[in-house]
Amino acid sequence: MRRWVFSTGLLALSVSLALGAQGALAGPTVPVSLEGVWKIAKPTSVLKPTSGPVPFTEEGRKHYEENKQLKARGAYDDYDIATSRCSNPGVPRLMLTPWRFKIWQRQGVLTFDYEWNRALRQIDTGGVPRDPDILGSGLVPSMTGDSVGHWEGKTLVAQTTNMSDRTLIDDLVPHSADAKITERLRLVDRNTLEDRITIEDPAYFTHPWSGTVTYKRQPAALFPEDICLDRLDAHQPTLPSS
Repeated sequence: MRRWVFSTGLLALSVSLALGAQGALAGPTVPVSLEGVWKIAKPTSVLKPTSGPVPFTEEGRKHYEENKQLKARGAYDDYDIATSRCSNPGVPRLMLTPWRFKIWQRQGVLTFDYEWNRALRQIDTGGVPRDPDILGSGLVPSMTGDSVGHWEGKTLVAQTTNMSDRTLIDDLVPHSADAKITERLRLVDRNTLEDRITIEDPAYFTHPWSGTVTYKRQPAALFPEDICLDRLDAHQPTLPSS
């Protein structure tokens, strides 16, 4: 009898360890799934502040007015390489694309797969320390920057930093390399996704400001191949019009 009890105890311990290992491999649990295909509800090329105008500093207003003049002349390469060279538009401008995007949640990482030029961005919610040998030192800014998120109830809070100052907030508003973008993503209902975007950049804005964008769920479908450079060679708009 004692041998049977002892064996049963070992079996229970083995099962417990196996289940624990499976849970670790499956990644952290999340309170809600944002997975699916989404499309902006009201296409726009401008991130409109929730209240009031964009609170530019003197330096920020200077760069914004320069961008307006360059756009009027069609000199996109001098301020908007997403339009002139098919470069990644960056964050949060990618979230304004009128084309579809798909969210995948795997192993503590949310991957955004965009229909436009098959662009990608990722938000790490796993809390795993960065390995400089694998992910880079973070000293060189990238177009989409570094995005780290955590869950507050059913809302995903993601902060993006270390972005190249060659990207824009929208089609005109500039930012410095020290900008911090905070997104609060939540499901309003099963078919509506909301992204409340807050911009912090003391060099260009007198105080943080926010804008909200909503998206509607789309039927699941494979995205067709999209090559922005083909449109550029054909003298067509590289970014979809709103």
